[in-house]
Amino acid sequence: MRKTQIVLILTVVFLVLGQAAFALTGDEILNKVEDTLSGPKDYEGTATMVLSNMDGSDKETRVMKIWMAGKEKRVIKFASPAGIRGIGMLAVKDDEMYLYLPAQNKIRRIEGGAKNGDFQGTDFSYDEMASYTYKNDYTARLASDKDGIYTLELIRKAGSTRVYDKLVMAVEAATFIPKSIELYKDGILTKKLFMDDTQKHGSYIIPVKIRMENYEKNHVTEMVIDETKFDQNLEDKSVFTKRFLKKRV
Repeated sequence: MRKTQIVLILTVVFLVLGQAAFALTGDEILNKVEDTLSGPKDYEGTATMVLSNMDGSDKETRVMKIWMAGKEKRVIKFASPAGIRGIGMLAVKDDEMYLYLPAQNKIRRIEGGAKNGDFQGTDFSYDEMASYTYKNDYTARLASDKDGIYTLELIRKAGSTRVYDKLVMAVEAATFIPKSIELYKDGILTKKLFMDDTQKHGSYIIPVKIRMENYEKNHVTEMVIDETKFDQNLEDKSVFTKRFLKKRV
């Protein structure tokens, strides 16, 4: 009997140790999140964007085109309404971002604190529209693993210029897509990002319904993405350039 008990105890210990050995750390989960969100070699889509107050009043609908490659290369251009048609943003890496204003036929670089400004009146900042990168600026801790959801607490690294000192990210374990991201500034929850719907295209999983709630302004911006195309060698076609940024959509 005693020998049997010892064997059972050792079996349980080995199982627990084995599970611990294969458990993911917060930083490993965050790596998988970034890799999943930037999975396609490149990506093109059309997005319908609706801006409104939290109570649904003062709605404004916009349409924009999006081109992405990797984690940091982006071109975003408004197609409607007429008053903002052609306004666009180009990001080629984390610290290189440009804004095109067709009325002035001018491209200007977005630098410093301007990256944290609202992107053309939306509840997304220029920085938030530009990339899905977090690990360069935040250290991730796995706060909980429950009911198929990893909850990560991201703390800003010393020297980072990101405006948010803490993020709380709820990640779906099956897909490594964030369900929500809470954004804290000076310890206060100021915004919350929701990825309400995803679609699978071959081996890629992409968010197609994204909502940013801005609690400082009592405002919300929703995006629904459709007409998606993948892996078109956009970089070889010189999409992520200032010349393309000025091209009419």
